Amino acid sequence: MIAAFLVWEHFASMFNSKNFGQLIRFNWKSGLTVALVSIPLSIALAIASGATPTQGVITALWAGLIGAIFGGSHFNIIGPTGALSGILIVFALANGSIYLPLLAIISGLMILFAYYFHLDRYIIFIPRSVVHGFTLGVAMIIGLGQLDNIFGLADVHKTDNNIENIITIFSRISEFQWGTFLIFLIGTVFIFAWNKKFPKLPGAIVLTAIGIGAAWSQHSGLLPLPNVLTLADKYHDLSGQVFLNVWSSFSWTILYSKQLWVIAAATAMISILETLLSGQIAENMTKVKFNRQKEVFGLGLANVFSGLAGGIPATAALARTSLNIKSKATHKTSAVISSFFIMLIILLLINFFQFLPLVVVASILVYVAISMLEKEHFIYLIENEKTAFWLSVLVAVITVAEDPIIGIMVGSILALLIFVQNVSKGQTEVLLWKDGKMFESLLKDDFIKKSDIHSDLVVYKISGALTYINMPAHIEAIEKIKSGNIVIISLRHAYYIDTDGVKYLEELIGILKQNGCQVYLSGVNPVIKQRLQNESFYCKKFEENKIYMRTYFAVKELYLEKLGKNPA
Repeated sequence: MIAAFLVWEHFASMFNSKNFGQLIRFNWKSGLTVALVSIPLSIALAIASGATPTQGVITALWAGLIGAIFGGSHFNIIGPTGALSGILIVFALANGSIYLPLLAIISGLMILFAYYFHLDRYIIFIPRSVVHGFTLGVAMIIGLGQLDNIFGLADVHKTDNNIENIITIFSRISEFQWGTFLIFLIGTVFIFAWNKKFPKLPGAIVLTAIGIGAAWSQHSGLLPLPNVLTLADKYHDLSGQVFLNVWSSFSWTILYSKQLWVIAAATAMISILETLLSGQIAENMTKVKFNRQKEVFGLGLANVFSGLAGGIPATAALARTSLNIKSKATHKTSAVISSFFIMLIILLLINFFQFLPLVVVASILVYVAISMLEKEHFIYLIENEKTAFWLSVLVAVITVAEDPIIGIMVGSILALLIFVQNVSKGQTEVLLWKDGKMFESLLKDDFIKKSDIHSDLVVYKISGALTYINMPAHIEAIEKIKSGNIVIISLRHAYYIDTDGVKYLEELIGILKQNGCQVYLSGVNPVIKQRLQNESFYCKKFEENKIYMRTYFAVKELYLEKLGKNPA
């Protein structure tokens, strides 16, 4: 009751008497359009997640409503998505769909934890190549997971291993219904062709209506159509419920399952990432800012309420969000209206969906899977960054063959190692001066390749972080500089230094002094100075007046002392 009151209080505060009617008038069409798309998609994606169709539509209703009321985006549509289905089906096949609501509640609480401690800022450190590889893997899981429906197979026993499931299905090749397969091909091509020709009315809606109408006609004996498997053949609990009681046959020992907590954490992470990405794309499309923190808060509450109602974990759905924008939505009222339309459909029309052919569900899901692929991204990686491309492919293969969570973990670790390898090169700029003139500017790697350094003054710039990772590479370059040179180490663009970096900097200065060079420091910004000011080598440089505010001042003064003229 308290929760319902808070929802109503917040809902009422979204509107005032002056603009309520206007918001309804501008957003009811987009809300209806999104609702009509959300029902078949939520049913299909729930099946792809190992859940029941009823859990899917409940999730679309409550997660969509709560996410809209409490979220920070005017356009995001929260509900079941393909991004989560690859993770959820692993859990559902191992434990049963009955525990998916608990998973939604726990992941929602984790999202709220991330919101409170601002942890969402760290999720962006997952490289896009890993995210795209994961998305590719999930798309493959969605498509391959529909092989039984594509070929009209009934009672296929599935495990949480995708490869085993594929082998099981093809071991029954003699039972394949090639007529069903033909319907699948026609249905999938129809969706793509329809969406291209009539983008304002998604093909999934039309195909769903045709499929339900055809199956109902066959069931009623009105038309002599081929018999195909429908939702009613596989799911016997499809009914007009907006709350689903899953707790009566619940075993709370599941709370001791390590898998529950690991998958909940992964679900929370992917949910935040997908929601913020969708919100950013919506912002780019509409030029309307969204509140990132508030959107994470709304997402957390949406998952908690979805779980309490018997639904499954949810996140922002980019396709439905884009449809919402293209349908001329102007305010989050559109998502709220969409939820109310979904409720009406559940209460009044859901029984018709028992006639929805499973092969139509397969066509919709394969369309969703193909739509998840970002071909431009992979083409760009092939042309510009082959290492990142192969990393994406590896993540996709692990996601399909082993586990989506392991795919993300392995991809993130490898991406970190690749990053460390690149950072360890310590790339920087070296300026060579002679007789008062700068005659050459080199990157560090080119500087190392030079056989002789014919200069009287070297400006060696160290930028970025000074750490144990990249400082050894600088020492390798510094050893090229021999006696007779004045060396100015510029730290203007250094923004961080750790304990190892301090020691390496001291060692670097020591090597130059052993080589007979005069060493100066310049551009020591306050961040670096705070860390160095108590170090003996820095204090000695300060006493010797060998620290300059800017490199320009250092070069000018040193050349005046040496040559008696200003440098050119």
